[in-house]
Amino acid sequence: MHNINDTILLIASIQGFLLFLALITKKVMNKLSSVAISLLIFVITITLLFSWGSATKYNNSTNVIPFWLLQSYLLIPASFWLFFEVNTNPKFKFSKNYWLIFLPAFLDILVQIIFYFFYQLLENTIFISVIKSQFWFFFIEIFPLFATFVILSFYVKKLWGLRQKFKDFKNAVLNSYFKKMFFILAFMSLLLLVWAASTYYLVQYKTIEIVLVCFIFLLGYIAYFKPDFFEIPKEILLKNQNLSPFPHFDDKTELNKLNLVFAEKSLHLRPKLSVSELANEMNLPVKYVSFLISNYHAKNFNDFVNGFRVKEVMVRMADPKEKHKSLLGIALDAGFNSKSSFNQVFKQHTGKTPSEYLLSISPKS
Repeated sequence: MHNINDTILLIASIQGFLLFLALITKKVMNKLSSVAISLLIFVITITLLFSWGSATKYNNSTNVIPFWLLQSYLLIPASFWLFFEVNTNPKFKFSKNYWLIFLPAFLDILVQIIFYFFYQLLENTIFISVIKSQFWFFFIEIFPLFATFVILSFYVKKLWGLRQKFKDFKNAVLNSYFKKMFFILAFMSLLLLVWAASTYYLVQYKTIEIVLVCFIFLLGYIAYFKPDFFEIPKEILLKNQNLSPFPHFDDKTELNKLNLVFAEKSLHLRPKLSVSELANEMNLPVKYVSFLISNYHAKNFNDFVNGFRVKEVMVRMADPKEKHKSLLGIALDAGFNSKSSFNQVFKQHTGKTPSEYLLSISPKS
């Protein structure tokens, strides 16, 4: 069992290193999300490899390569910040000053290398007081943990605010974006929780290894098979930059009016209802009505209207007063103009044919 665990750690480390190289190469240039993820993977990979080296006694061997000197937990909060800033701020551009955020990690790595060279190779203890001081422990262990917690908390609040802002924007791309981002936040929060627990010796190190291995393989799947997974949707960019083609209208007000005009006037009962007629009823430009339907409901005009018609048919099917009518008769009364289009549209919306749906709601004798 011990050998199996060591093998799994080594395989995960190798995959993590290959994934780090893939994300940091020219194939993902200008994709800062991939750069941020690659830095996180690098830290995790070195941690896993160090764990493997400890278990197999490699770290204490004569010809050991001190790979762990290149790792710093201070990379984690900086990478988290970069990842979430790129994916929540469409106007973000990485400037030269932002390299300062990674300066503490570089300092940590530099000190580790100097300490190893002077103490391990030259047997000089000049840096040992620095490395073992409480200040240094706080700087490289506690501070990055606290900073990561603050960053995650900030972006949970920011993402929730964005979600509330776009809650009426019924667009599949946006919904998918928020699901992905909250999933990533949840997973990174789990990583932070395990990290904090391990720092205070509240969990066994094997637990940490399992979480880290899962993290490596999950990101590996996403990076290899969904390279655009982390890209921010264009809709948010459009909205945040106030580039809406209809800036003089209040979308939320007009969306309420759009729903009311169907609920109160039953426009969907008109078999040949057109977008022009709907626009006249709402006293709005045709293009703006089409914009509301396509951007907030992610449908074209016909699909949007047919949704009301299907609901109308379902209500009438359940009405005892309509029992004397055929399914086609109910469909025509609800605004459909042919049997074939009715059957097709009804199944698209409900997953059942009209006859199957009618059987499912009919009382069993």
